[in-house]
This record gives sequence, C-alpha cells and structure tokens, in this order.
Amino acid sequence: MSAGMLKNAVPTHWLVWVMGSCLMASQLMAGSDTSTQAGAPPVRMAISDTVVTGVNLSDARAAMSVWTREVLKTIGLEPAPNEEWVMPSSELLAAIRAGKLDLFCVTVQEYRQVAPYIDTSRIITDNQGGDELLLVVREGSGITNLAGLRGRSLIVWANPRTSLAEAWLNLALGQEGLASLDQSLGRMTSSAKLSQVVLPLFFGQADACVVTRGGLDTMVELNPQLSRKLKVLLASPKMYSAFLAFHRNYPNELKGPIFDRFLGLKSAPATDQILALFQSSGFRAQDAACLGTANALLDAYERRRPPTAGRKR
Repeated sequence: MSAGMLKNAVPTHWLVWVMGSCLMASQLMAGSDTSTQAGAPPVRMAISDTVVTGVNLSDARAAMSVWTREVLKTIGLEPAPNEEWVMPSSELLAAIRAGKLDLFCVTVQEYRQVAPYIDTSRIITDNQGGDELLLVVREGSGITNLAGLRGRSLIVWANPRTSLAEAWLNLALGQEGLASLDQSLGRMTSSAKLSQVVLPLFFGQADACVVTRGGLDTMVELNPQLSRKLKVLLASPKMYSAFLAFHRNYPNELKGPIFDRFLGLKSAPATDQILALFQSSGFRAQDAACLGTANALLDAYERRRPPTAGRKR
C-alpha cells in the first residue's frame, strides 16, 4: 500500500458530517418559510473545535464558509458577517451558557457541562447508531486479555469518535481488578492519522491500538492482510460521541420546522452528492436518551477517575 493511498484512505466521515451539518443547516434555515418570515431571529451557529480533532481548523472554517456562502448565494443571501464557525471548546461552552448560540455541535463530554442549556427533546445524530471502540492487538503477541497490556505500548486514534476511549478502557481494566492505563501501560501515544495507528501495530512497532469499528474496517478493506495479523481483544457497545442541538431558549415554533427540513434534505441532490462523495449515510433525529450509554460510561468513569501523574509518552 503506497503512502499516497494511506493518506487518502483516512476516513473523513466525521468532518464531512460536521461540515455537512453546517451547510445544510444554513440551507434549510435560509430556505425555510418559517425561519425567514418577518420577525424571525437570525440563527447563531457554531461547532466545537473538539469535533474536528486532527483537521486543520483554518481549512475547516474555510470549507464551511465556502460551502455555506455558495448555498446562500443561490437564494440571494449572504451569511452573517464574521461568523465564527469553529470555536474553542471553552469559548463555545461559555457562549452556550450566555445564550449567544442557537444551534451547535458538541461532544458528549461538552454536553455534560452545559446540559441545562440544551434542548434535549430532539437532537441530530448520524444514522449509524453510534460507534464501537475496539482494542486491537496482533496475532501471536501473547496478549490474550487486558492483564496482558501491562508494560506494553498502546496507540490511540485521536479522533472525535474515540473521545470516550480513555474512560472505556479504564473502566474495563477496573472491572478486571487491574490498574489504570497510566499505571498499566509502558507507553501510550496517539495519532490523528488512522494509518499511523493501525500500521505500527501490524508491523510490530506497537503492542495494541484503539480505533473504531469503521476505522478498522476501512484499513482492512484497503489491505486485507491486516485481518490475518490483527484481532479485536475488546469491543465497546455502540455510543454516540457528538451531536447537533438547539439552545433551550430558541423559539420552539422554529425548532421543529428546521429539524424537519434538515432531515428532509437527506434526499436533496446537493446533500446526496456530499454524502456519496464521503461515504456518509445520513442523519437521524432522536431525544437525548440515545446518549444514555455514553453518559453511563462517563458517570462510572468520573466516580473512579484514575490519577494522571506518571503517564509515559
């Protein structure tokens, strides 16, 4: 497999889901009869920088600005001046608390910090039911259980979809009566490039890695021999790691029509083109009960959060 293939193989579903959300939200809010009627407030929108981990933020801002401007131009409108599409997490959370944002994309960890300000009756997620986290090892490594990680090296895919990995693994270790990651591992590193997480394990340069089910499937599809050398030691339940939601104070009479149009745009030509290009399948609306698995995991983790001192990098 060439270096060029590997570079192009890294899944971009997450960034496209976020950018597509922004584009389509702008399209539907600009085009909705309800949202453009006289007296309707402008929609202030932003996403957290944590949901575009591993992506150049300037590129993310530029892409969303171009896409949105192009959509609005077709209906004779311009986006709000100086729109801050991507905000540092702390600034975005402060803006949500202050009521300065109406529609936003956050991780589950961020949601837990501003939950009272979010309308949880209806949120937008991807339609895949969440993501599975996988702990992957090499066949013949001698690692047959979690105890086998002691003194070994681990690479974690630094991606919004793996943001729950530390909590998940620490809880799994605790359930086996084992020490935390900090105390068990010989070394833990991370990379935003999927190939730099999976291939070092394949070539024996690491002992284990954490990726998503989709990420591993992508790498195996590109190089089938990976499936003969790598095995899944542990898999998490499917969990949502981020979502799109309204502020609780945004007018209720506008939320429903906007979300309805958002979901309806799944089959629009422009939307289909984006989803097909980046192999993303679409969106669904549900209430925050769908975050229950992730929230339960984080609740349990916070009750027994391990010390952070002494981690070897």
